[in-house]
Amino acid sequence: MRRTVIIVPELLGEPSLLRQKLPALEQMSELGDLFKLQPTPKLDTPEALYLGLNPDQGQLRQGPLTVAALGAEPPTRSTHLHLSLLSYHDGVASVPRFEITPEEQREIFGLAKKLNTKLLTIVEGEGLDHGLVWEALGDLRTIPPVELDGKLIRPNLPEGDGDVALRRFIDDSINLLSEIELNERRRGDDLPPLNLLWPWGEGTRLPLPNLALKRGEPALVISSSMRLEGLARLSGYRHAKRGEFGKGTNLRLEWIVKQVMVNPVTIVVIDSIAEFRQREQFEEAEWMANEIDRRLLQPLFQDALTNPTRIVLLAPGSGLGLGVRFETLDSGSNSIPFDERALDEKMLATKSLPETVAASL
Repeated sequence: MRRTVIIVPELLGEPSLLRQKLPALEQMSELGDLFKLQPTPKLDTPEALYLGLNPDQGQLRQGPLTVAALGAEPPTRSTHLHLSLLSYHDGVASVPRFEITPEEQREIFGLAKKLNTKLLTIVEGEGLDHGLVWEALGDLRTIPPVELDGKLIRPNLPEGDGDVALRRFIDDSINLLSEIELNERRRGDDLPPLNLLWPWGEGTRLPLPNLALKRGEPALVISSSMRLEGLARLSGYRHAKRGEFGKGTNLRLEWIVKQVMVNPVTIVVIDSIAEFRQREQFEEAEWMANEIDRRLLQPLFQDALTNPTRIVLLAPGSGLGLGVRFETLDSGSNSIPFDERALDEKMLATKSLPETVAASL
């Protein structure tokens, strides 16, 4: 039996996205098993729950997740950091509001390798997101770019063990990158330079259970999340190519369907609706809910009517969430709709998100 878990955080909420006509979700809910989900606890790494890990497992910092996602295997006794490419001008750092091209990345990181030292090694990633390995351990404190944006860098430099080496790395990145041809062109076009490499999210790689061995077979994780790819790799799962997933309203849902169809066990995580809600883009969120139903759930549901399949759709959130489980040959007669009204139904069981994911696989 093919098993597919589809996780769409914040699908429920106000304004409701589910009161519109969603035929595939309606059919799955009528024939399958509807249940509530416990609220998602506040965690450093809530993505671990999406793999079926308990809340006390998989709680890694951003650095180890990034370095793992990029396929690096640093020494055991090392500290991993996320390395963000930022803009620097007159002592102030800013987060770029644009994507960089592969050609720009090659020009920047072809030179940035000169910053590597005996203890510091850059792990090249993609776009603005990369990794850095410090081959030592210690008490180190950094701040993420979201907190640094628009502020002077001097009061916000790394502190603690290793801060001398990291501060030198930051200064050297500014000196090295500020005068390259790319940034001269950008200044000529009145654009912010790409001339600051900022390390943050320090942490070590903690051991995770090998889920492929524990559950008897590997799963393919399909998402756009670098963090989730790092978790998948560390827990013995594979992750599909993130670049093929799409972003925002441009999700490649037909590509996702193809990946699900040719893999026996898959976990699909779609974050775009949560992102739309955070930005109060409710029209986009409603449109995306319809697209997920029409272009993802509908073809999977139709295939499941004749081919042995289990589809589990989970909509977790900070409050109560909702889930539905459908298997080939299910013939239930549920009349409770898959929307916010179901959360008031006392007859529905309430389940744990990670336990539901694990049981579904």
